[in-house]
Amino acid sequence: MELLEESGFCTSTGIYYSKWNSPELPLSPSLSLPSFLLAHSHPRTLLKPAFVHAKSGKTVTYGEMRVLVNAIAAALHSLGIRKGDVVLLVAPNSLYFPLLVLGIMSSGAVFSTANPMNTRQEIKTQVEDSNPVLILTTQELKPKMEGLLPTPLLLVHDFLDNVLRDVPPPLPSPHTSPPICQSDTAALMYSSGTTGKSKAVVCSHRNLIAMSCLLKYVWSHESGGDLDEVYLCVVPLFHMFGLSVFVCGAMAVGSTVVVLGKYSIEATLTAVEDYGVTRLPAVPPIVMQMVRAAKNLATKEYDLSSLREVICSGAPLAKEYMERFSEIYSQVTLSQCYGLTETNGPITLCDGIEGRFHVSIGRLIPSLEAKIVDLYTRQPLPPRKCGELLVRGPPVMQGYFKNQEATCFAIDEEGWLHTGDLCFIDTFGLVYVVDRIKELIKYKAYQVAPAELEEILCSHPDIVDAAVIPCRDEEAGEIPMACVVKSTGSKLQVEDIIKFVADKVAPYKKIRKVVMVESIPRSPSGKILRRHLRVSIAHPRLEISPRL
Repeated sequence: MELLEESGFCTSTGIYYSKWNSPELPLSPSLSLPSFLLAHSHPRTLLKPAFVHAKSGKTVTYGEMRVLVNAIAAALHSLGIRKGDVVLLVAPNSLYFPLLVLGIMSSGAVFSTANPMNTRQEIKTQVEDSNPVLILTTQELKPKMEGLLPTPLLLVHDFLDNVLRDVPPPLPSPHTSPPICQSDTAALMYSSGTTGKSKAVVCSHRNLIAMSCLLKYVWSHESGGDLDEVYLCVVPLFHMFGLSVFVCGAMAVGSTVVVLGKYSIEATLTAVEDYGVTRLPAVPPIVMQMVRAAKNLATKEYDLSSLREVICSGAPLAKEYMERFSEIYSQVTLSQCYGLTETNGPITLCDGIEGRFHVSIGRLIPSLEAKIVDLYTRQPLPPRKCGELLVRGPPVMQGYFKNQEATCFAIDEEGWLHTGDLCFIDTFGLVYVVDRIKELIKYKAYQVAPAELEEILCSHPDIVDAAVIPCRDEEAGEIPMACVVKSTGSKLQVEDIIKFVADKVAPYKKIRKVVMVESIPRSPSGKILRRHLRVSIAHPRLEISPRL
């Protein structure tokens, strides 16, 4: 194998290989993610806080995690939950969110979750797709969930009260259930994939264990085996970024995670100071707010000396903000990482790269292979040539739930996941995202599928045709903009269109700009030619609405 050492590119196969050595992954077929993560035996680790609630200071140690996860699994089993059943958890970040995730998986059930901001209709669609036997939620979110299943809702607070009250010392007896295998499904995490509406990504225990092992390997090597890292969780745990980093990665290393229940920049900076946070995984809007906070909040009042790294993911971060951030927080390394729900977490990391900030999204993590293929010939490309990024390795999903067509579209016969992103890898093995081939709009850290919004728009009686395209925005990265063809004689206004969509979707999916056009350019097959639309709206026939 002729390998270009610095880039990791093999000229004979056209494959880029990770520069990291590949650690051994657990071979035992009878292993679940919870049993892998809770296998810590060192007394120091067992007494160490695994999760801390930022506001109250309440903690759950690694030793207590074992007891509580087993108790939650036993309680679910007593409610009739069996191996393979889907349990839906819809709740904001809390100290107990990770316990519920692992408790559900430990019971043999399949964990699924949803964005608490989603509308009732959006959650109903997800429920109809995944068919959960139980919904766990909060009192505040109860009205959205009532009646979606024939079985009663289970409120997280009440459920945990019963579990915590009934936990006897020592460990509760294991519940009776068929053994869990690495090949079993651990979670259904909803993603928009590379095209179209939201789809459920099938994540096996093996996928998530692999992600845990690979993050542990990289982070342990970077820190020299230091277990005293403190992570601050400000991104949602219902998102794969949060789940993979704070549950899979941080727990595998044996670090402490401080959980912020409700995000604000003031609460974030206070938590860094109060708990000696060393690492802050974040999304671009948080980095931007930290830059602005330097002026508006007098950040010198906060002791941020413990903070060593901010890891940004979810959407591209403008170089301007990287530079400004590094000037203000000179002791902090600003790095980026890249991953998909379909890869069960980050597949590139910037660890070990010199410099205060990194424009690249880092290097391939261990055990990952990549290709950059020409968009037209589909032939593999050497370093510094742009094409679609394809990846292959242990963390890549099993497929899309009950959607073989979408699975075959995303993963080819050789196991390569087609990311839909236009990328290149340089001569040092660093990966760069140039643009997205796929049509998803990235609003902050969320993915918005144009097809979903177009379907809603076209359901309006006064709209003949519609297309949704991204519009650049400094704060959000991109916002959804609708190009609308009104019916003849219609008095439909921009504000009417925005409200019509807003009533039917989660806040992050809202249309924020509208332009009226005479027609929507389409190919002979009917596909919307979005690139043509972007050109045509540079000189729209009617006025574009202001951003709302």
